[in-house]
Amino acid sequence: MNYRFLSQQSCYQGFFSLDRHTVEHDCFNGPPLRVERENMERGDAVAVLLYDEASDAVLLLEQFRIGPAVRQDNPWLIEIVAGMVEIGEGVEATARRECVEEAGYAADHLEPLGQYYVSPGGTSERITLYLARVNRHQPVGDGGGVADEQEDIRRFWCPRSKAMEWVIEGKINSGAPMLALLLAFGAGVAS
Repeated sequence: MNYRFLSQQSCYQGFFSLDRHTVEHDCFNGPPLRVERENMERGDAVAVLLYDEASDAVLLLEQFRIGPAVRQDNPWLIEIVAGMVEIGEGVEATARRECVEEAGYAADHLEPLGQYYVSPGGTSERITLYLARVNRHQPVGDGGGVADEQEDIRRFWCPRSKAMEWVIEGKINSGAPMLALLLAFGAGVAS
């Protein structure tokens, strides 16, 4: 199956960009189809689940998110370390930087959990997930985010079993922490 871009038009440039694409692609049955689609581009991101094996606990973060606020939902989401990959920076370097900035821990060894597209019908953003084993009693900084990025992050250790309950109950309802917890502990990656 093949596709080709016929045109691209910039619709918006800001914190993210929005482009309108005209694409022609092969169909499963029948002739090729020509469609117009908007794509939000903000680059790729990483998310890291920090785990202290000795206490069987994960480090979770809580912060305000505009998406749920717009929907009149609880905008303080329980998440994991995450951040955008900066131009010229690799995904592992981003993961390590974000662990220190947001959580205050050094991630010496990152265990890949996978990659996924956030919402492939409207954005090209792809997140790379990692598990990082740390000693909760050996932080390297305060964490809490970067003031220049207007971050206000509360961090807290949570028993792994409780975090898994929160995924099932819907208390953790953001894609990256849900998927990271399920891949790390629901699929036997970290037993």
